Amino acid sequence: MAQELGSSLTVEPRALTVTQLVRAVRETLEGRLGECWVVGEVSNVRLAASGHLYFTLKDRQSAINVVMFRAQRERLRFDLSDGLELLARGRVSLYEARGALQFYAEELVPRGTGALQLAFEQLKQRLAREGLFDPARKRALPALPQVVGIVTALAGRGLGDMLRILFARYPNLAVIVRPARVQGAGAAAEIAAALDDLNRDGRAAVIIVGRGGGSLEDLWAFNEETVARAIYRSRIPVVSAVGHEFDYSIADFVADVRAPTPTAAAQLVVPEKRRLKQQLGEMGARLAGAVVGALGSRHRRIEQTALKLRRPDHAVRQTRQRVDEAAARLLRALGSASRERRAGVAGLARSLRPPRARLRELGAAVAQLGARLGAAPGRRTEILRLAVRQHGLSLCQTAPYRALGPGRQSALALSTRLGALRRSVFAPRRKELGELSARLDSLSPLKVLQRGYAVVTRADDASLVTSAAAVAAGEMLDVRLKQGLLGVSVQTRKL
Repeated sequence: MAQELGSSLTVEPRALTVTQLVRAVRETLEGRLGECWVVGEVSNVRLAASGHLYFTLKDRQSAINVVMFRAQRERLRFDLSDGLELLARGRVSLYEARGALQFYAEELVPRGTGALQLAFEQLKQRLAREGLFDPARKRALPALPQVVGIVTALAGRGLGDMLRILFARYPNLAVIVRPARVQGAGAAAEIAAALDDLNRDGRAAVIIVGRGGGSLEDLWAFNEETVARAIYRSRIPVVSAVGHEFDYSIADFVADVRAPTPTAAAQLVVPEKRRLKQQLGEMGARLAGAVVGALGSRHRRIEQTALKLRRPDHAVRQTRQRVDEAAARLLRALGSASRERRAGVAGLARSLRPPRARLRELGAAVAQLGARLGAAPGRRTEILRLAVRQHGLSLCQTAPYRALGPGRQSALALSTRLGALRRSVFAPRRKELGELSARLDSLSPLKVLQRGYAVVTRADDASLVTSAAAVAAGEMLDVRLKQGLLGVSVQTRKL
């Protein structure tokens, strides 16, 4: 709009381009505020392909876009996530292309929890989900390693302590030290490379990786993911010995064994040679005692067997006696069974009387009854006489063999049972007698003679000769062979 100057002169107002305006605002903001700290809650986190980090920082009333360029983001030790409250150090400005207010962050600090502690917890949870801490994959340490590998700083006190303990416990031990920085930028990469080198070398049976105590920042190299994955892929068991007893690192969770201190790690990986010698001595003594006891037992058994071999007639006599006792038991059992069966048969025989005798008894009874009826007077006598006559007729009509039928069947049944019982008693006894006879035959001196041996006895009293010292020169002996008998005279003796 024109503005009047005086009566007739007008001047057009100075117009700014959008770029000029945005740039003026940006310069004003940057000049007035400079670097500052902003606190807020993180949301809408996005990592661009360029490596730059974009997110929003907000509170209850307002929000501002935040940009963190790749160089600054790579220095972060933790991962951003929505809902995290943090402090951001940087400067406020305008993004000229859109005229948008932005905060360019140089440093991020978690609110309430340190950045290192947050990074530690985040990495621990992620590696645990991947299975790097799984106890099932952890390996046992070798009982007596010949070579121990150590990854630590050459100038550190921990290395001297470990070497002193290792050689004091086992002087014959070989140690490979692969030096690496254990603190500061690049330390994690050097530790991982050292672990890989010892695995490629392959001589070490166990690896100790660690350093002495320090602050969380000092020990941070052992909390890096690079070191954790190097320990995880190691083919050689790894002992982690980082810091003091109460210091825990990510390396401790991944390693096969965690030692509270470097000196404790040295004590874990090798035993004391003196103690090993003592244990070997004790085991040797126990082994020698067991061997002596076993040899004594075997010697006694050999002596007992030798005694039996020197006196085969003793075993023969024992077997003969057992055969005689078994035969006597068999005969007694057979006699008892036979007597019982004979008694049963005799009882049946007594109960089965001949038919003629039975008829004679019945006839005698009828005659007696007739006599008694003949002497009875009157009608009652006649009635009784008729009854007797009828019974006599019925008796004559009845065949005697029919009355004997059930008795004959009972006798046949008993005879069948007697035969079956006799077979059940005799058969096992016959089998036992056969087995004893076979054993007697196997122990018979005649069997020994068939193998080429001879039995030597004195000619005068037939006593057995078992030693040359018991025979005098000129004494007559009988030598029984497999076939025949030799009479010999002793000419010489060899003791």
